[in-house]
Amino acid sequence: MEKYAILGGSVFRDSGFALPGAKVAVEAIPGPDGAARPKRIEAVTDARGEFAIRVPPTPMRYTVSVRANGFKPDRKEAAIQGEERVDVFFRLEPVSN
Repeated sequence: MEKYAILGGSVFRDSGFALPGAKVAVEAIPGPDGAARPKRIEAVTDARGEFAIRVPPTPMRYTVSVRANGFKPDRKEAAIQGEERVDVFFRLEPVSN
C-alpha cells in the first residue's frame, strides 16, 4: 500500500456557513536545494465545504490557496512532516462591488 500524507480542511463563507464548490490548489514550496517538487494539485470543496488532497509523506512545505466566485481568494502555508493529516481552514470574505 502506498504511503501518503493528507492536506485537508474546510472553506467557510464570512457568515460561518460552509462554502461548497470552492477551488483549492496545493503547491509545494521549493526548498533551498532546488530539487524537483510535486506538481500543483487541485480539488473542489464538497457540500460541507471540505477538501482532502493526498501529498507525498516527506517533510515539505506547501502553499494552499482557495478561490470561489464572488469571494476574495486566500492562501495559507502548511507543513507536512511525514505520514500525517494537516488541516487548513479558510473563511472567505465576499468581493465588494
